[in-house]
Amino acid sequence: LKARPSVAIDDDLATDDAAAGPHHDLLLTPSLSSPYPTEFDGLVFTPFDATADMVYDEVADGRLVQDEERSHGRVSSAVFRNYLRQIGGWPMAVYLVVVLSLWQGLSIGSDLWLSRWSAAAEAESHDAFVAQARWYLSVYAALAFAGVVMTVFRTLSIYIAGLKASRRLFEDMTKALLRAPMSFFDTNPLGRILNRYSGDMSTVDQQIPSSLSAMLANIFIVGFSLATTVLVVRWLALLLLPLLFWYLRVGQFYIQPAREMERVGKTARSPMLNLISEAIEGALVIRAFGPKQVRRFQRLHHHNVDGSSRATWASQVVTQWFSLRIQLISAHMILVVALALVLMRAYLGAGLVGLVLNYALTVLPQLENIVRIWSSLETAMVGPERLAEYANVPSEAPRVVPGAVAHDWPASGRLTFRNMSFRYKATDPLVLKDVSVDIASGEKVGIVGRTGAGKSSLTMALFRINEVAGGAIELDGVDTKSVGVKTLRESIAIIPQNPVLFKGSLRGYLDPFGAFADAQLWAALTKVQMHARVAGVEGQLESAVEENGENFSVGERQMLCMARALLRNARVVVMDEATAAIDHETDQTLQRVIRTEFAASTVLTIAHRLDTVLDCDRILVFDQGRLVQCDSPQTLIAAGDGIFYDLCNEGGYLD
Repeated sequence: LKARPSVAIDDDLATDDAAAGPHHDLLLTPSLSSPYPTEFDGLVFTPFDATADMVYDEVADGRLVQDEERSHGRVSSAVFRNYLRQIGGWPMAVYLVVVLSLWQGLSIGSDLWLSRWSAAAEAESHDAFVAQARWYLSVYAALAFAGVVMTVFRTLSIYIAGLKASRRLFEDMTKALLRAPMSFFDTNPLGRILNRYSGDMSTVDQQIPSSLSAMLANIFIVGFSLATTVLVVRWLALLLLPLLFWYLRVGQFYIQPAREMERVGKTARSPMLNLISEAIEGALVIRAFGPKQVRRFQRLHHHNVDGSSRATWASQVVTQWFSLRIQLISAHMILVVALALVLMRAYLGAGLVGLVLNYALTVLPQLENIVRIWSSLETAMVGPERLAEYANVPSEAPRVVPGAVAHDWPASGRLTFRNMSFRYKATDPLVLKDVSVDIASGEKVGIVGRTGAGKSSLTMALFRINEVAGGAIELDGVDTKSVGVKTLRESIAIIPQNPVLFKGSLRGYLDPFGAFADAQLWAALTKVQMHARVAGVEGQLESAVEENGENFSVGERQMLCMARALLRNARVVVMDEATAAIDHETDQTLQRVIRTEFAASTVLTIAHRLDTVLDCDRILVFDQGRLVQCDSPQTLIAAGDGIFYDLCNEGGYLD
């Protein structure tokens, strides 16, 4: 339980002898060993062992995934202004005020007309009242029907405006994430991003329009009703001011904790979604490590669920506290209005007394609803706040820089690294240090080194996944920092160790922009010996590709990736340990395609198996981020020492 302050343990349980206690079924901290006999193996939680040497260094400096930030205090007015701008700005606000005023004016008008009708029944004779009944009924029906029409119009207007804002917020966030640097996705797990797209988008789609509609409706109902009541009871309405003051104080006191509970709940939901996503994708691996790891993930899941449930429970408790006090204030307000009507009974008719008393009974619960809905609306505005946070994520360098390079750049594929240094984060140490090398056009270069030497980091720097920390990389004499990232990445082909195939059609993977004819696609498939495989599938080029290309083997995915690179006819090709997980036959096919189809291209091969780079023109040997050797394979082996010689000797390539 070291370094786990969030889990409380009674002192009498943390003893050398881990005896079973009443709190053991509440323990949520992972434990890889159990002091209990086999009959306890079925427990969901592995009981706590105080002697187990387990340290969870979750708060260590330099970790990659950072805790999710949570805003504090009131939602910024900028969030409301941004939402107002998304729904249509001030013109839409004025339009809604006019619609709501007409709607409530018709409602008050129908009530006043009904009061006048009832007063006429007392003042006029029976025959005169019956004679005018049709007139009174017609006007009342017209006002009621117009009120219904305006209610529908009001609701539709607010919801349509809300959906427009939701669509714009979604598009802004998606555009920002598509242009975000890769470092953002390294520090923000999938569950956190999914929470924005699921929970927060659901809030913006449903809760905010609903709360906004109810909020505006209640405000206009209360405003018009109180105005009518004040006109009737006159100066006696001053007796309501102290109660209104306490009403506002209680409402202000309630809103702050309710808002914070909403934020805590949303933040606590992200780890739960992230763990579920990881457990689904890695279920086979978790089971492979045995029942203890299964129970560990169960404990972690229960811990995350408990964290989310605690926030929900606290929110409900705060809401009940508020409801009790508002009900007490409402009861006193009804008492004041009733006493005022009794004192003014000589000046008021039965119709007006009934109207005001009806408003008092209906408006006071709506006063409670205003605070409750405002709190719900303000806490729901955390959703747009969090979406705006992702919409304002700093983007990568410009995708395209007009006029930076010629249309056919790069023409030769010459690469030059000039004192290039590279790191993944601004606070991290350098993973590549002062790398300088000139790679000629069409040269085949192998990149080797032990684990962590910086081989793949060279690829990250070349593609500008992260910007270089120092020096420069030039392609055909052009500094890659002066070229748009889209232009740069389109000019370089890569065949990764684990190719990613998106769900869709095979044609969509090979030619996502429809730039090639069918004959060119089949020619590329033939060169990588995938023609027969694709031709034998129903639909052929239109056949479905499952998620992550699960309907193709690892070797076939590599061949499809190679076919895509062939179609682009790139002048620079990077193979990032592409042969590490494929069989020997597929490896031979890859090497043949590289030698024949990419004969004029510059090829960088990051090697896992050294036999794939022994026929390269040169070998770049990295060690601890530095380029320590650079020469032909034959020369490096003939030297009889050095890192490359040691790697070949350890791999048995010198036998």
